[in-house]
Amino acid sequence: MSVQQGSVLSYQSIKTKNGQVGYCQIGNGQPLILVVGYSGTLYHWNRDFIAELAQHYCVYMLDNRKVGLSDSHNEYSMLGMAQDVVDFIQAKALVRPLVFGWSMGGMITQTIMQQFPDLLGGAVLLATVPHANYTNPDFVDLVANSEHIPANEFRTKLYGMFFSRPPREELKELITQSAPAIHDYHYRFTFDAKELQDYAVMAWHGVDQQALALIKIPVLVLWARNDQVIPRSACEIFSNFIPDVKLIIYSDGGHFFLHANPRMIARDVINFFLG
Repeated sequence: MSVQQGSVLSYQSIKTKNGQVGYCQIGNGQPLILVVGYSGTLYHWNRDFIAELAQHYCVYMLDNRKVGLSDSHNEYSMLGMAQDVVDFIQAKALVRPLVFGWSMGGMITQTIMQQFPDLLGGAVLLATVPHANYTNPDFVDLVANSEHIPANEFRTKLYGMFFSRPPREELKELITQSAPAIHDYHYRFTFDAKELQDYAVMAWHGVDQQALALIKIPVLVLWARNDQVIPRSACEIFSNFIPDVKLIIYSDGGHFFLHANPRMIARDVINFFLG
């Protein structure tokens, strides 16, 4: 799909050996797969970020299992969710794609790097952790108690923590206004998806320092100083132990700093891999 200002994306699905994956595709060039984080849908990506990347890459935005048209019979775990992405790569016959994982999507990406070391050409880890224990306990408590909090109150608090600002309804509006335009896309984060993601995150064994040291592909690590979900120590584990790594720290934007300066972050990705 050619890249034009205001492009409306088509949502489609592809059958894989263990299920199917719902996705959008835009741009041309080396394949770049975007894996969204906890509670995310394709609307959580930023349209300017996507447009900038699509000038240089063929960008694939994937829905995680139980979201949109994505589902599979793979293991009910982080490894199974990683296998979902691998199944997509194989179904599309993609060669050495880059994978960009945001938050929980970064956990999925790390699992792919560990279990399928020769599959990827590179990776981006945005606002993620090498083990769930690094996650801010306040965020963990908020998610764990979500069933006991009114839905609107929970979403407001969640977005407040995501942006590291006082909880306000306009933070949700910022996501809505910057979302990519997708034809006939009306999918939400469902209870089934929440059950899977809650279990997968809590049961994930993480990636230890020895495993990180064995990663042979280039890895870009991105983090914001005021992220209230992910501490700096998590990013320093990546930068201290992955051999071919670059850590970029942004000054503001919280856990959703991708929306603070989307084109700059896209250019940082482009410059890292394309020089």
